[in-house]
Amino acid sequence: MKKEKRVKLERGELGMDIRPHIPDPRIKSEELIIPRSAEEIKARAERESEILKLRAQSINEKPCFHNTLQMINVEEIQDSFSDWNHFDLPDQMEQYDMMRSIENVGLLNPIYCTIDRDGRYSVIIGRVRLIAYCNLYEKTGFSDKYKYIPSYVINLDEIDELQIRTMMIESNISFRKISKFNMIRALIENYQLMKECKKFRNEKNVGMEIAKLFNVSEATTFNFLKTRNLCDTGLALLYDEKITLQVATYLAKVTKETQEKILDSYGVDGVKAIHRLKMLTGKKDIKMEDLEKLLKRIEKLEPYMTTISITVCSFLLDAFLKYLLEFKERDAKLRASVFSGRFNNVFKTKFNRSHMGYYLEAGKLDEVTVKRLLAKSIKKMEAVK
Repeated sequence: MKKEKRVKLERGELGMDIRPHIPDPRIKSEELIIPRSAEEIKARAERESEILKLRAQSINEKPCFHNTLQMINVEEIQDSFSDWNHFDLPDQMEQYDMMRSIENVGLLNPIYCTIDRDGRYSVIIGRVRLIAYCNLYEKTGFSDKYKYIPSYVINLDEIDELQIRTMMIESNISFRKISKFNMIRALIENYQLMKECKKFRNEKNVGMEIAKLFNVSEATTFNFLKTRNLCDTGLALLYDEKITLQVATYLAKVTKETQEKILDSYGVDGVKAIHRLKMLTGKKDIKMEDLEKLLKRIEKLEPYMTTISITVCSFLLDAFLKYLLEFKERDAKLRASVFSGRFNNVFKTKFNRSHMGYYLEAGKLDEVTVKRLLAKSIKKMEAVK
């Protein structure tokens, strides 16, 4: 067994180290304690006392560093605390988006750096922004425009490891998570602002730009924007997450007066029955008396279609699909003929396409069976030979 002598040094700069230390079982360690002078022991004790005071102060007074803003040369900033930051860095496209944002509107939020006794800077909040600045600095031929980045500077003697770690975690969580209330409100506000710009007059263009801005799909963006038409009660329920976005988008289809009537008559739990809510919101300008009649009619309405999930092993899959196809050709076909031969409102089949590819390639499935099951109409199903 390899034997290693390791010198154990007391941690004097940053306070308590909370990093996990997993010993290598292949290495037998022997610790050697280096004797310290009386001056060193005294300095260490004073530092520990300062750390305890700073920690208590940070809990009680919540220190603010906003009066320490400086412009720092990006070439002088280190990333000494990167091992403590467990959040993933953005991918290449996200980094490009950050650079594009800085080029368009500048850096809206300064980074945070520590400075040690030797005058060395190290980033603790804003690594992504710093990387973007460094990339822009290189991209623009080392232009002075991106040589200096605004940063709040914290003296390393005024902060300890726990505070640094806490700041890292809190800044990442607050930046990468956003509540539904804030997301919807921000989307709507940005939508209204973009509509004022000539470049984004077209609603689809606005939606696409907002989707990129908030890193969500276009479908989600437009669903959020539909909530602009919600009544006050509906908005409050959505913000409190008492109704889903799906319920909110259905309610937003009708007038605010109709929404209030539905919520008042049917209740929060009632509108969660989507198959009933669809009928209530099917006609945009429905009259109140017609709505009253419809509310009574749908009390016993059952879902017209439902989903059944079945898991089958590969050895039984071919036989099972043939049973399904027999049912589709015999029973579902008769019902589909009422809907102009379309299966959409009668019988739908979905597969794990990735798995199906493997089974078809291995010859475990009949390709004709799969295609006929996926056919959306009688005509398309019978055309598969």
